[in-house]
Amino acid sequence: MVNRDPYKLSLGRKLVLTFAGMLAVAGPLAVGVLNAPPIRAQSVPTSTSEFEVASVKQLDRSIPLGQPDVSFVGTSGKRINIAGTRVTVRGTLRVLIAAAYDLKDYQISGAPEWAGSLQFDVEARTPGDAELTREQVRPMLQSLLADRFQLKLHRDSKEFPVYYLTPGKRGIGLTPAGKDEKFSWAVTPEGEGVGRSKATGESIGDFVQLVGASADRPVIDKTGITGNINYDIRYSTVGVRNWDDMNRAILDAVKDQLGLKLEPARDLIDTVVVDGVQKLSAN
Repeated sequence: MVNRDPYKLSLGRKLVLTFAGMLAVAGPLAVGVLNAPPIRAQSVPTSTSEFEVASVKQLDRSIPLGQPDVSFVGTSGKRINIAGTRVTVRGTLRVLIAAAYDLKDYQISGAPEWAGSLQFDVEARTPGDAELTREQVRPMLQSLLADRFQLKLHRDSKEFPVYYLTPGKRGIGLTPAGKDEKFSWAVTPEGEGVGRSKATGESIGDFVQLVGASADRPVIDKTGITGNINYDIRYSTVGVRNWDDMNRAILDAVKDQLGLKLEPARDLIDTVVVDGVQKLSAN
């Protein structure tokens, strides 16, 4: 009889579990609009809007170098969580910048290495009694980042190598979500050597972001899909030695099981350039 240690996991299984755990934390921390209108380089004005009170705390954990930051994957626009006058945001400084300025990760340049590793909790209260929208809260978050991190930015636009996500010859294998289907999302190991990513009620924008987290350049939606979608893909983790191997396995599954392809292209994308930033100052 062979005794197997249930706690001795293969590297592929560990990577799936780690990725799933990251997504569970990152789910509420997703990104906003993909293609904003092009703008010329200009200074970002300091907003006069401020939180009534705010706390920014550095978390004990950080994202290891070389491990993908999937904080930009999840339910679009919901990284800023609002409940009444209470506002919370969690993530790296890059995530906080993206939340404050409605950007994606690849639209931020010039940030130091620690801005994509150290993680922070923001807890704040807005003035008055009314619940504000995310659009109203963003200038307050911008002011907070300028105050606590001495963050200075300017806007620019830049041509990037990108991928267009397009239908393959077999068409698109994604299925439309039902009108009343609620959002759910899970990444789990399924048996030895197999990972599974399943979602219901997910927006096409969020799905494109998930694909982009596994690609080596920004991914832009050219599928023509509107509305929410369901999908269920499985990918092999046999021979997976690192994150690059895992990413290739996921992209192969997207191509083979969902009938999508990534077409290399170049596109003009809005960016913000970090001109100056310091590590967290006292609350």
